[in-house]
Formats: sequence, C-alpha cells, structure tokens
Amino acid sequence: MIRHLFILIFLVHVSCGQSNSSKIVSTIVEADHGIEWLPDRADIQAGAIMVPENHDDPDGKKIQITYVIIKAKDTTSAEFPIIYFSGGPGGKQIDQIQDAIDFIMKLPIREKRDMILFDQRGIGYSSALPDMSFGSFDIMAKDAAEDEELELMTALILDYKKRCEDRNIGLEFYNTHQNARDVGMLFKHLGYDKYNLQGGSYGTRLGRVVQDFFPEYVNCSVLDSPAPISSDFLIDRLDSYSLALGRIFDYCENNSDCKGEYPDLKDEYFKAIATLTEAPLKVEMNDSVDVYINAQDGIYLLRRLLYQSNAREKAPELIRAYIEGGGEVINDVLQAEYQLTGGLNLSMLWSVEKYEAFNPKNTAKVIEEHYKNYPLLPAKLGFFDAFYQAGANWHNANLALEERVFETSDIPTLVLVNQFDPVTPPKNGHLFMEKLNNGQLLILDEGGHGGGNRACKQQVIIDFMNNPMDTLDTSCLNIYEG
Repeated sequence: MIRHLFILIFLVHVSCGQSNSSKIVSTIVEADHGIEWLPDRADIQAGAIMVPENHDDPDGKKIQITYVIIKAKDTTSAEFPIIYFSGGPGGKQIDQIQDAIDFIMKLPIREKRDMILFDQRGIGYSSALPDMSFGSFDIMAKDAAEDEELELMTALILDYKKRCEDRNIGLEFYNTHQNARDVGMLFKHLGYDKYNLQGGSYGTRLGRVVQDFFPEYVNCSVLDSPAPISSDFLIDRLDSYSLALGRIFDYCENNSDCKGEYPDLKDEYFKAIATLTEAPLKVEMNDSVDVYINAQDGIYLLRRLLYQSNAREKAPELIRAYIEGGGEVINDVLQAEYQLTGGLNLSMLWSVEKYEAFNPKNTAKVIEEHYKNYPLLPAKLGFFDAFYQAGANWHNANLALEERVFETSDIPTLVLVNQFDPVTPPKNGHLFMEKLNNGQLLILDEGGHGGGNRACKQQVIIDFMNNPMDTLDTSCLNIYEG
C-alpha cells in the first residue's frame, strides 16, 4: 500500500463544513527539518513542527513532523495546494522523493499548485519509530515452517517493543486519529486558506479522517485505492487476496492468449503451492542473500505481485515458475518486496493497525477456522498471518468498533479503485461512497494497487480539481462497466 503515492495527483472545490478547529493545539513549535540532501533552490522549501505525541495531553511529550513544499511553477497562482498522504501505514515519503525530484518538478499538477509532502508521525524524518522491517524480511527469507515463523516473529516484535519502551515511545499514540491531528496543526502552521487532499491506499483512510476532523481547511479530496478504518488487518487481506486471485483465474479462462498459454491455470496454482510444500525453492537474491520460498511464502509473494499493473500477465508466469523451480519473475517479485521493505516502517504500520484494525476475538483457533472459507488458500498467508498473531501485545490500545467509521462528508471527493486490486478491492470504493454526499467513484478495469494509465489519471484529476462538481471526461480511462 505505498510507493506510488507521492507521484499520483488529486483534488477540488467545496463549501466549508462546520469548524473543528478545537482539535488543533494552538501552540506550534518549529523545529529543524534535518534534510541535508534537499536541493538548494527557491522553489523547494522544507520545515518541521513539534506536535504532542498525545494530542489529548498537549503539554506532554513532543514529536517532530517534517515537510517539504514544492512550489507551483506559476508563482502568481492562487490555487489551493495539494497535500499528499502516503500509504502503508508506515510509508516513507520524503526519502522517496530524493531520486525523483527532477520528475516531480515536471508534473503538470505543479503548474498552478504547490505540492506539500510530509512524513507522517513515526516515519522517516518525523520522529521515526525503531523499524523492524528488514528483520521481518529476514524471517520470510528463512526456510521456516508456519510454527517456527510465528516464533521468530514473536521474538522480533518483543525486541522492537522493548526498544520503543526504552525510548519512552507511547506506541498507542501512533494511529490515524493522532496522525490526522498532526495534519491539522500542519495546516495551521503552513497558513494556506484551504488544502486539496490526495491519498493512496492507507493514505485514503488518513485523508478521510482529516476531512472529517478539519472540513474548514479542506477544499477537496482525491482518494486512490480506498482503505476503510473498519477493517480487520488479517481477515481483510484474506478476503481481498482470494477475490483478486479468483478474478485472475477468471480473466485467464476467458482470455484467448492467457488460456492458450495456461489452459489450466487454477490447477497449476494448486500444483505450485503443493510443490513448494514438498520442497521450498531456494533463490539467491542479489547474488548474496539466500531466500527460501515455501508454501506460505509462495502465496504471500504472489499477492505482492498482484500489486503490479501487469499482474494479469505476470501472475500466471510466477505460478509456473514455482513449479519449474526458478525464473526471472521470481527475482523480480523478491526485489519488489525488498524495495517495499526499505520504504516502509513496519513498526508504524503495526502501531496503526493494532489500534484500529485488530480484533482480539480472532484467536489462533478462530483464524484457523476462518481459513476454511478460502479454498484458494491451501496454506496460510505467509508473513501477514504470523505478524497478526505475534503482534497482539504490541500495545494495549484498541479503537472501539463503533468508532471505526467515517463521518458523513459534503466535501467533493473523487474515489478511484482497480478491479483487480489485491489489497483494496472495488467493494471498498462503494463503502467509501456511503458517507460522501458529493462523491464520485471510478472503478478501473486495471490490475495492480493504484496503478494504471498514470498520464490519463493525472489529467482526469486536474479536471476534477478545476471543476469538482462537473461531469468528468473519463474517456481516456479504462472504466470497468460490469
């Protein structure tokens, strides 16, 4: 749920809702941003503010929120800026622009609008939590059975919980509600009259909460790959993966090229997982790291591949590579997973999800029974299953189930979702629309998580920002008509 977010584009015009400014702490302390590599040029600015770790205790411990502003090309423009919300949770944003500055500076969206990028609390340059991401990758890379993987993950999580405790970090405060209140303070600090919100994946959840908390600051919102707040971290992933994989099988069955190359793709899939159960596949990544892919890892990595826009073509290739014992596609998906690991703070991810997407009733026994509902999951969902069970005691805070909802919003909002998305399926788009009085939903007949025709998306989003209440020309998009 991450890396594409700062490059996408979104927003709009709206009548203000009732003021919610009481949620913003009045005193804002500025801080050094510490971004030494940032280019020294007039159209790029950076800064940082100090905010309460717990906004309900404004005089208590402070943490830093760091931001970067890329100024509009048209210095006379009065258009409202865009603020971007990264995915994950835990997706770094500022680090991700280091090698993409030249690309970002040329984006059409920047012609008349400032672009505001920031690291959310607990990530990157914003008082980052000790990050267990690469430790989790090392566990996945081992030839570990499900029980052993759970033991290793439990030890890892306990280690990092202790590291956070030693630094006096209140993990229960690293969640979407606190995150949104940071944004409220950032709004006030930056001083624009209004802001256009853009979020992808988890960033859509944060964006929706921000527009609920601070409607008086929000001009419009564009949400790509909608992630609700009412979800269960593991069960939702089982649902969405099973749904997306079934759609891949249906696509291949009804596409002559795919059917010709893979006449029995579903049977090959079950054969592939059985093959990995019998003998895990050893892959040397980067000519130095041995990675063992067993049954649960095979399912997990196939799900990772489904993030890609070309998933309908590459998923069958990966399934066959499992059977044949190797192939370039395996190395590609491992590289994608490793790169994602470097762009994600897993400690922040779990702090958020433990608070608002964890159900204590889903014990190991309940989950075991739940797997019986998914015939396309002959083994557990690799990393996610162990992570969910091992992380039950990461912190003790849980958002009440009745509070895991969005408020009704009048803000013009554009929601986009891909038909074959393995993480945030189209049903999430319909769920978002239930509370949007001025919402537009576009379901794209695309593979992947947030991908698709980016140039076309960008133009549609610019049009939406210019005239949010008008009918959009979506003729360049591959709209799903089913």
